[in-house]
Amino acid sequence: MTDPASFATALWTLLIGAAFVLALGLAIIADMALRRREDRAAAARRATESAEIAGQNGHPATR
Repeated sequence: MTDPASFATALWTLLIGAAFVLALGLAIIADMALRRREDRAAAARRATESAEIAGQNGHPATR
């Protein structure tokens, strides 16, 4: 017969492990979203700088 205390310990261990995996998964998703936002901001900044430089040189902006 299974000892109730060891069964409860096993359930707590499983719960803590699942919570840890969930926390890591959410951290990974948040990091990916932040990097995507930073990449879009950098691309917009590069496009603006490219257009400004082209305007100063009297040439149309390249894509």
